[in-house]
Amino acid sequence: MRRSRATLLILLSGIAFGALALEAPPAADLPAEPGALPAVVEPDLAEQQLSQAARNRLDRARDSIVQIRGFLANSATRAFHGSGFAAGGDGLIVTNYHVVSEAVLHPGEYRLEYVTADERRGVLKVYAVDVQNDLAVVGAEDLKLPPLRLRTDIPDRGERAWSIGFPLNLGLTITEGVANGIVADSFEQRIHYTGAINSGMSGGPALDVRGAVYGVNVSVIQSRQLVGFVVPAKHIPALLARARKPLQDTLSARQMRDMVTAQVLAHQGTTFDFGNRPPQAGTQKMLGFTLPTQLVSSVDCGTTGGGEVQRYITEELIACAGRSRLLVQSGLEVGTIRYQHRVLRAPELHPLQFAWRVNRLAEVHRRTGLSRDVADFACKDSLTSLDGFDARLTLCVRQYRLFSGLYDIAVSLVSIHEPRVALVSHLDLHGVGFEPGMVFVRRYLEAMRWTP
Repeated sequence: MRRSRATLLILLSGIAFGALALEAPPAADLPAEPGALPAVVEPDLAEQQLSQAARNRLDRARDSIVQIRGFLANSATRAFHGSGFAAGGDGLIVTNYHVVSEAVLHPGEYRLEYVTADERRGVLKVYAVDVQNDLAVVGAEDLKLPPLRLRTDIPDRGERAWSIGFPLNLGLTITEGVANGIVADSFEQRIHYTGAINSGMSGGPALDVRGAVYGVNVSVIQSRQLVGFVVPAKHIPALLARARKPLQDTLSARQMRDMVTAQVLAHQGTTFDFGNRPPQAGTQKMLGFTLPTQLVSSVDCGTTGGGEVQRYITEELIACAGRSRLLVQSGLEVGTIRYQHRVLRAPELHPLQFAWRVNRLAEVHRRTGLSRDVADFACKDSLTSLDGFDARLTLCVRQYRLFSGLYDIAVSLVSIHEPRVALVSHLDLHGVGFEPGMVFVRRYLEAMRWTP
């Protein structure tokens, strides 16, 4: 049975979309309001006292670090918070994009304030953002802090390091750990920091043995293990150079959202790059099927098999996920790629029994998402001919409300050519551009083949 490429292209291009994008306010995390902000020193990895060097670094950096707080426009109750530090001049402060994302996306609904270690307070505005590297520059006209020195090379593995910020309700805090170089196979460049980076420390400085900022605290794995990540400081100078005026003084709310979307789409030009690879590159054979695995370099796959998923039915499984993802606002990651292939066999079942069970196993439980973030899915069901086999195909698309140009795309495929062997394949692309997303879908389907 020959593949019908023309049929496939017509099918993929004939998708109807759901409702038009609408704006709605974001949800917010609601941490408790802290009191005073005294310096607090946490225990190190072995629950011992921190070194005198750590205390010295805290004392020297204290006056350069602020807590960043976000409030709903007319509320005195904090909606979110993070940390930041002075870099360069002119009252500019570096932090994480995700710390201030709500104020970027909803400038009329949120306001930002700073609190220094000696409890001075004032209003902050956002000057520049780098969504790919999770960085932002904010500033205040009345705030002049001593800037910290930047280190733009990567510390050696095993070099002692420290992270400073305002976690939870604990005040200004320093933790001690080890810098372990760039995370292997990471698509967004991150430095592995073996030390605690707790909620609220995001955006604070990561210091080397000389007290220079080698990176910005960004995240930690929450599994009782001290595994944190730091954005390299080498990305900061270019962002500071763009920080000339507050964004909200020159851009509307829609223009700021479009700016964020444009940065996401520019990043996807790299993560969705197939290069010169032919459709059959990055595939794996399984029980007669050739299936797409590492279609692009940002995807990793794993295989399991031989298990009985139901009585008389065995399964071989390939699961793949992209390493790249961007956090565009609280709780919303975009640019994600996930797909899995399940090859099912039932040599002892009647074909009708097998078909009924395959259909049950193939039921798709799609992520619904919040109505404030995405429109409803628009779906199309069809029969299609691929390379060597026929299949039922469901293709669904929905649009993001705040980010014009970003979509979720979901594909579900079930083979129908063999009475006792079936392929069930699912692909989910979250927060991607329509054109690169549909190119990925075409490559995904064109890579499939059945060889009896």
